[in-house]
Amino acid sequence: MSSLVKATGLVLHTVRHGETSLILTVFCRELGKVGLMAKGARSKSKLGAAAGLELLCEAQFVFYHKANRDLQLLKEWTAVNAHRSLRAELDSLTVGSAVSELLAKCLRENDPHPELYDATVDVLKALDQRPVAPLPILWLFELLLFRALGFELAPGRCAVTGAPLSPPFSSPVRYRLSDGAFFGPEAKNVAPDGELSAAAFAVLSRLSSASPRFAGRLNVTSDVKREMSAFLARYIETHLPVVGKLRSLKALNWGKTATGKSS
Repeated sequence: MSSLVKATGLVLHTVRHGETSLILTVFCRELGKVGLMAKGARSKSKLGAAAGLELLCEAQFVFYHKANRDLQLLKEWTAVNAHRSLRAELDSLTVGSAVSELLAKCLRENDPHPELYDATVDVLKALDQRPVAPLPILWLFELLLFRALGFELAPGRCAVTGAPLSPPFSSPVRYRLSDGAFFGPEAKNVAPDGELSAAAFAVLSRLSSASPRFAGRLNVTSDVKREMSAFLARYIETHLPVVGKLRSLKALNWGKTATGKSS
């Protein structure tokens, strides 16, 4: 027997079904990731125009929920925030798309993470403000995702000596992917998987306790952008079901935008 459920959610993915319907992947604050069948969403039905069910839109969803069913039947929805402002900038839209792609791939069905949901909403609101540097907002989101799923990075202290790891450093900082550990210069007999430059580690340290709006103002060099993106991609691949570069990021040249502005 199905029950009528009301939940707040973000649209992570949409697929056309038939001539008039949509299949939605939605991250609900109360329920986690849920698949919804939106019958008639692309027609002049009671669900209205499909524009309100676009990627990254936040809405109140009312649907018939039945355990062990892959797709729940959407009854109605009410838009909360369409995040239209971030769609006006390619940089912000690309980062937002990467956020949705990570959530769609990494979250399990019906596994709620309300704190991660709230953090994601804050990230999207920061992207709505057309930040100067959208890419560090993605890095911050990835750190929040690791924390929520139990793979939090630990840049604050050396995993061997326990000494605080406080920038600035004059030399690279070694790391281990299996547990997100970092090692200071005094740590001996460790088998690191790689190292971050002093500049990249400083960015990582600042982001570990930053807000999305602060991250959007970070000024980082091209070398640090490449290093941070590569490191976080390796960490994601070690712990989560994501292999290779996110499809969402392939559309964007982080060094330049159409306006010549550095991201």
